[in-house]
Amino acid sequence: MRLVDGIRTVGFRKWYRSELTRSHLSLVLLLLCAIGALVTLELIGRQAPMSDRIGSLVLLLACVAVGVVALRRYLFLLMRAEQAAREAVCPACATYGRLDLADDAPKHQEADVRCRKCRHVWRMSDAGDE
Repeated sequence: MRLVDGIRTVGFRKWYRSELTRSHLSLVLLLLCAIGALVTLELIGRQAPMSDRIGSLVLLLACVAVGVVALRRYLFLLMRAEQAAREAVCPACATYGRLDLADDAPKHQEADVRCRKCRHVWRMSDAGDE
């Protein structure tokens, strides 16, 4: 979910928590892929018919491919959430995460936000979609 849509629908803090959760679920998938890759390496090393070894090799390649995608997704979501967290501090009163959208038509990757405490407006950027 884009930052602007997240702030509009659930608020910044819930959006941030959701992004971290999605990020760490990708990390869990990466760990499961690593375990799968280690198991298939064990299967390839055993004495077995060539067809079983080729099947294990295909499974190994699938685990590696899914693991690479999971790693990229983990890093992207984590970095996007952390960038937004750094920008979510009001420059005027230093309040963290208590903000609303200041305009209904935000820019492509930037949005003007307003502090709920002091009403100061500043611009936050979004790293984009996945």
